[in-house]
Amino acid sequence: MEIKTVFLIFGISLACFAVIITFIGLRSKNFPSKGALIGLLLLAAFLVGGTTTFAVKLSIEEQHEREEGQKGIGEETTDAAAINIIRQDQA
Repeated sequence: MEIKTVFLIFGISLACFAVIITFIGLRSKNFPSKGALIGLLLLAAFLVGGTTTFAVKLSIEEQHEREEGQKGIGEETTDAAAINIIRQDQA
């Protein structure tokens, strides 16, 4: 599985976890119990740790791709740059 896919899975899971816990916490007076608190904290730490780990790995991978000269997101290809130069010379 690609790093970007794993990062997205962790990130989306963390966002959903936060929304669900907030919803449950607002609806229940006695939430969370002592056991649930420990479990939820461990799950939150796992999701945050996974998200940050794969965010760093993804940024390092993208940096290596840019350094190797591969086309990155939002970068102009050399063909497109050459066409722009030719058009400017003709004008």
